[in-house]
Amino acid sequence: MGMGQGIDSAQAWRVAFASSALVATSFGTIYSFGAFFDAMALEFDAGLGSVSIVFGITAFLFFGTGAVTGGLADRWGARPLIWAGGAMFAMGLYATSKVGALWQGYFTCGIGAGLGGGLFNSSLFAMAAGWFDRRRGIAQGVVATGSGIGTLILVPVVGRIIDQQGWRQAFVILAILAAVTFFLGGIFVKRPPIEPPPAGSDHLREVLATPAFRRLGICAVLQQGSMLAAFAFIVPFATDRGVSSGTAALLVGLVGGSSIVGRLFLTGFANRLGPVRMLQLSFLVQPLAFVIWWLADGRVGGLVVFVLVLGVAYGGFVALLPLVTAHLFGVRGLGSVMGWVFLTGAVGSLILPAAVGFVADAVATQTVPILIVAAISATGAATMLGLERDPIELRLTSAAT
Repeated sequence: MGMGQGIDSAQAWRVAFASSALVATSFGTIYSFGAFFDAMALEFDAGLGSVSIVFGITAFLFFGTGAVTGGLADRWGARPLIWAGGAMFAMGLYATSKVGALWQGYFTCGIGAGLGGGLFNSSLFAMAAGWFDRRRGIAQGVVATGSGIGTLILVPVVGRIIDQQGWRQAFVILAILAAVTFFLGGIFVKRPPIEPPPAGSDHLREVLATPAFRRLGICAVLQQGSMLAAFAFIVPFATDRGVSSGTAALLVGLVGGSSIVGRLFLTGFANRLGPVRMLQLSFLVQPLAFVIWWLADGRVGGLVVFVLVLGVAYGGFVALLPLVTAHLFGVRGLGSVMGWVFLTGAVGSLILPAAVGFVADAVATQTVPILIVAAISATGAATMLGLERDPIELRLTSAAT
């Protein structure tokens, strides 16, 4: 390994910033989907629940496929997965712009864009963690900040494109952006200088069997599912209360903006107070944000406070979850472990937004779905308080020996 190419090196920072750009494009696209709800529901004469299924499938595969692809990234590096997944992601978005029925979006957006994103999603965070030791917390903050920047920029832009040119053209533009970004970004990524687990290793099985992983997985289901439900319905719930579509899309952008503060602030204290404690804190902030959403009752000022608080919680969740996983289970084989952590969150992403959408279709008030989201999030925050804070002892045995 040459100078400037080892752990905590200049090469490590190039990987971190390239990963951040890729995260900005992919997460910003996923979190912009709420801006499409009203336009697609109107064109296809569908309810929020039915439209939610399109994005529920997309989010499930986007976050959940890493349980398989994380191991591939450990073996081969992230670059081939970024290029292959980026191509699928872009083609899925473009194909969605051509659908003639809502169910077709289950395949084009759900399986096309979702599965494509799942090829590279978890490996971006795991790869960056493997390049750092002393600066791992800061580096994870840089990578995770990409999702905040992407949300801050893309959601309002997508909302404006939808207003001016329609939802189909917005998908076309997102597809072009993804194709260019993932081709260029893949050039700058490189696998970390750590040895992967040997073939037949029991490392992943050991991690999955620990009480700490099970608790972390349950929390990810509840917190990510409730977070994705919020992202899905901020825009339609606000417009139902008379807020303009442009202002409603800007609210989601503000989540991304405040999440940058949350990422940098919370990861900055992770070395001092411990990453688990900081993740617990961010989980406690999330249900508080949903209570503010309920109390805002559609008023723009209250909604601004809600999205700013939610952004801090969201920033902590995205930045600290990979950091906590590396802290508890180590960086060797982290791609596989992170893939399974993302899979647990994907289950919540598949179920909860669609369930909240069908509840919103069935009741005449927004109070019920918002309080359901708040209760789910509070349960996840309470469960998280029992997570142990010290690294887990693992044997790292190999079935091949």
